[in-house]
Amino acid sequence: MSLLQPLVLALLVLACCSAVPRRRQPTVVVFPGEPRTNLTNRQLAEEYLYRYGYTPGAELSEDGQSLQRALLRFQRRLSLPETGELDSTTLNAMRAPRCGVPDVGRFQTFEGELKWHHHNITYWIQNYSEDLPRAVIDDAFARAFALWSAVTPLTFTRVYGPEADIVIQFGVREHGDGYPFDGKNGLLAHAFPPGKGIQGDAHFDDEKLWSLGKGVVIPTYFGNAKGAACHFPFTFEGRSYSACTTDGRSDDMLWCSTTADYDADRQFGFCPSERLYTQDGNADGKPCVFPFTFQGRTYSACTSDGRSDGYRWCATTANYDRDK
Repeated sequence: MSLLQPLVLALLVLACCSAVPRRRQPTVVVFPGEPRTNLTNRQLAEEYLYRYGYTPGAELSEDGQSLQRALLRFQRRLSLPETGELDSTTLNAMRAPRCGVPDVGRFQTFEGELKWHHHNITYWIQNYSEDLPRAVIDDAFARAFALWSAVTPLTFTRVYGPEADIVIQFGVREHGDGYPFDGKNGLLAHAFPPGKGIQGDAHFDDEKLWSLGKGVVIPTYFGNAKGAACHFPFTFEGRSYSACTTDGRSDDMLWCSTTADYDADRQFGFCPSERLYTQDGNADGKPCVFPFTFQGRTYSACTSDGRSDGYRWCATTANYDRDK
């Protein structure tokens, strides 16, 4: 789960003030505390030490001494026992929540004309996450920009087109900028420094669960709860749940209780899902149909195949090739 408005503020800081690699790569924000379970301890350490400025990536592959030197630099900076070994104390420090940009010793100033030459900055919310109502997302960005306007000469105006200085996009995996997201792993979002084209834009990983405020806030649809938010944890058939579930249903629809005890109150709704509705496109909000056929291939989940922008889509009939 993630907090949308604080991250908006963080991305604005990073886009304006962070280190800028020569290829003008986006600033990376790492999801706090979420472990990279698909990496070995050594892979985790090498990725961490390279990402946060303790050693060049090429140096790590040369010999074990380069890894030891990088570990010593990291341990010294965090006042850990300087063993030069990948011990449990060091690994725990690497897995702890932290900022997603390199440490101070690796910061650089902007290269070239990476700035806006005007004070009225425009932004466009290109698409939305299904985790929150659109009005909530709109308001979160508006309030985040208002905080900046209150303490800087900048103003932020919402527009509805790609000419905006800041294009805000929710995407998954490879989403069109050459810097793919990593699914359920640690990469949360990235932002580009000011400039033309993609520069200035902010991208959020839509495979993460977005919320606003403390804890998970998930609106419900249909059911009998009249749109009330999920209540976590809740009890169903004597078992405690801290997330939406398909238990008790034969159609695999995710649902939740909107009170602490479903067994007592019987109040529920369905969680946001592509099985409930679609956004934009030409299907008037109809839900996805799985499986569906596209270019002769069968799909059982949303896909970005056939698109260059990384957006996930689905067919709302069993055969897109026939019914498009």
